[in-house]
Amino acid sequence: MKYMKLTMITISVISLFISCDFLDNGESTYYDKEETLYDPAKVSQLCTQVYSYLPNGLTGISNAMQDAATDDAIHIYPTATIQRFINGGWSPNYTVDDVFDDCYKAIHDANFYLENCLNLTFDDWKYSDGFQDTYKSYLNYQYEVRFLRAYYYFELVKRYGSVPLITKTLTKEEANAVEQTPAETVLKFVIDECTDVAKSLPDQATQLPGAAANMQRISKGVALALKSRATLYMASPLFNPSNDVARWKAAASAAYELISQSAVLGYSIDPDYNNLFGATNNQSPEVILCNPEGKTTHFESANYPIGVKNGSGYTCPTENLVSAYEMKDGSKFDWNNPQHAANPYANRDPRLSMTIVYNGMKWPATTAVETFIGGKNGQPLQNATSTGYYLRKYLNNKVTFETGQTTNSFDHNWILFRYAEILLNYAEAMAEAYGPDATTADCPLSARQAVNRVRERKNVAMPYYPEGMSKADFLARLKNERRVEFAFEGQRFWDLRRWKALNDMRDIYKVTIVKDDNDNLKYTKELLTSYTIADKMYFYPFSNAELYKNRNLKQNPGWDQ
Repeated sequence: MKYMKLTMITISVISLFISCDFLDNGESTYYDKEETLYDPAKVSQLCTQVYSYLPNGLTGISNAMQDAATDDAIHIYPTATIQRFINGGWSPNYTVDDVFDDCYKAIHDANFYLENCLNLTFDDWKYSDGFQDTYKSYLNYQYEVRFLRAYYYFELVKRYGSVPLITKTLTKEEANAVEQTPAETVLKFVIDECTDVAKSLPDQATQLPGAAANMQRISKGVALALKSRATLYMASPLFNPSNDVARWKAAASAAYELISQSAVLGYSIDPDYNNLFGATNNQSPEVILCNPEGKTTHFESANYPIGVKNGSGYTCPTENLVSAYEMKDGSKFDWNNPQHAANPYANRDPRLSMTIVYNGMKWPATTAVETFIGGKNGQPLQNATSTGYYLRKYLNNKVTFETGQTTNSFDHNWILFRYAEILLNYAEAMAEAYGPDATTADCPLSARQAVNRVRERKNVAMPYYPEGMSKADFLARLKNERRVEFAFEGQRFWDLRRWKALNDMRDIYKVTIVKDDNDNLKYTKELLTSYTIADKMYFYPFSNAELYKNRNLKQNPGWDQ
């Protein structure tokens, strides 16, 4: 499946589902149930309702990207909600990204569907136009709904750890008395569900009736992608403190299950990195699942540089991230190298200029950006970047707000899974389990070869990792590869947690650029700020509101003080 888009048709029974409290189906949930289950269109909407909770975009936290709570970026406004992640304001009373309630609403709706909407025959509709196609789609819904329920459980467990595992609808009293299930058990449920539904889902969503409409649907590849991600998390230090190698082997096998079928499933590395983040990225062979926001301009106005009309410059990439991009020959960038420091953006990994706006780049039109002190996009202009950089990735520079020009809107499709992730998941798991160059009968691709498939992308063409690297050196480079490949795609925030590596984001750096009277530029790396990191930050706090509703819910360690 390449594209997820859902058009909600409101019917009375559905609207009642989304007004409930935590796991509470409410007294009116089953109002007119028989009438709803009689009509295949209304049953279809019950399935659509479960889809509707998928994350829509990467800007759901006060217009901030999640990377602004890592060492990859900062949000320019100190009062933005996302700052709570790193300024000490995060607490059970002041939560951030609190999806607990919404995920359980989605799970409730999934459970309702699975309890009430299977084995329907729609006898009175059998001779209506298009019924055979409608019914074929209906037969697939149960597997889509089971996948979605597993997806929402994964979203919960990676945030909160141990959470209630509920697979049936509950009364309000039952809901408010459920106890938590160990995170390992929840992750195993996610993995088992993905394994099972993948057997019944179509290889490609377009194999279902109505090709255009069904580009919206969950396919086998989506289930295998979540299985890969969930097994990798289960093997990672946060969930695998004893470093059970069997888990890494399972993660490698899960990723290879998708890799080995990539041709049949329709996935491959897109030769053009830019294709992954434009208005038509849903057509890329690399995208496994994305969720559309539709035609908008708000992401551009939020992130165009200060000094560009309507630009707000919310997301400012850090020097930490910029320094992570290698030189074009595969060597490390080094501020202590005089040639590197004099011209820091020359001869770098091409993904740098496709992700980040730096001084001298022509963006968003034909005028060069000036982030040096006193430049037209730099300090001391109010709200100008404090790091020396602006965001490019996911922005469409065809959007213009200039006076006298038409402001056109463009589609924004936010990636949830793509094929490069599966290759890098595999590389990490293989390296942890067997080493960088090893293969097995069941996993005949080495970790090093998997990374090189990502690096050889046609318009990236970074040098291959060499044979003979130590495991430690390989994993360090691989983690850096994930960082640059998936920058601003919501991976870094979670990778730092599953690796138990939050201390790596303690010190945040900027570049200060000074232009002298002869128009010469001097670039200096400087400390911008330091974050206070605590072990409790590996899992979210449960909100006090949820703890009050369910006295059996136990607060995560460190958050009850």
